[in-house]
Parts: sequence; C-alpha cells; structure tokens
Amino acid sequence: MRMTWIIILIFPLIYSQYIEGQRACYLIDNIINNKKERIPLIYNNGWNQELIISTPKGNRPEPQMIMNKQYIEQHLRAFHDGASLIIVTAILDNFGRDYVGTKNGLFVVPQYQMDILLKAANGSLQIIEKNLGVPQGRWLFKRLSRIDIPNPQKFNLRIPSGNEAGINNLWKPGGLLPNGMLEAIIDMIFWSQKIW
Repeated sequence: MRMTWIIILIFPLIYSQYIEGQRACYLIDNIINNKKERIPLIYNNGWNQELIISTPKGNRPEPQMIMNKQYIEQHLRAFHDGASLIIVTAILDNFGRDYVGTKNGLFVVPQYQMDILLKAANGSLQIIEKNLGVPQGRWLFKRLSRIDIPNPQKFNLRIPSGNEAGINNLWKPGGLLPNGMLEAIIDMIFWSQKIW
C-alpha cells in the first residue's frame, strides 16, 4: 500500500517535469534557431550526415574538407562574443586546476546560448543534459561548474569532426547539438594562459 502511494505521488512530479522540460526545450529551440538565418550545410566530395556517422570514430574527415566554407565561418562567428562549457566540479578538484580539458580539446557552446539554456532550464538537470547532448543521468548527483571563455578564437576554435574523445551516440556532424544548439571544440586551456 505504501509503495502505491509513493508511485501515485511521484508520477505527477515526473510528468510535470517532463512537460516543463518539453516547454523549455521548445523555448530554447525557438530562441536559438530563430536568432538569424542560417547558411545551409552543404557536404562536398560525396559525403553526407549518414556516411559520416557510419564512419568509425578516428577515421571521420575534418569538417573543412567536406563542409562548405560559408557554413563553417557563420557557425564559428556565433562564438565571437564568448564560449561556455559545463564541467563536473570533481574533475577540477581531483585533477587540479592547472588546466581544463584533454589533448582532444573541450566542447563549448556560444556563451549567449548557455545563458538562454540555464535560464530556461530553471535548475532542471534533465533539460541541461538533453540540450547539451549529455546522456540522461550522467550528471545526476554531481556538482557542476560553468566556465566562460571570453575569447575562444585564441584556442583553435573549430567544428567537431566526430573523432574527439567525448563523442557519444547523440553526436551529429555540423556542430549541432541534439536540440539545435551550436557546439564547437577548443584546445585544452592552461590557466597560466590569458583567456580574455
């Protein structure tokens, strides 16, 4: 009997969070995607999204070899006012704070999009994970830190190729996260470097 009541009480909370999550994702999607007209992504040399995804990780081509230059330039311009990332704070605590990232780099989103996401998510980790392409529950019960990089161009800003260590099955070519947010890669940051 007690278990039944717990399920009855918890289900509306989960359903409510699901509905709010859908609304927030829709809001984020509309704000981000209607910001300006996007140049279409055109693949060169016979490549397409399905072929890139089916190519084994480590053998995928670099974006500048198979994507139109105008698309890449517009994509990277979205980061000119800064980039942001979220990292599990324990990584900083356990491995030190002399640097952030690995030799494969760091995934970042435009700072303005991170602002929109965190405001719309209103503390919902599920919404943050979904929009950033993080497998659901990966960050559950973990303390997170946000890092802003005012000048990401100084750190070899580029579109992910799909060969990076952090790539999972949610990754799509073209620097787009599952819900339409933009993503890019920058090199590892050493705190001795000036990031502004």
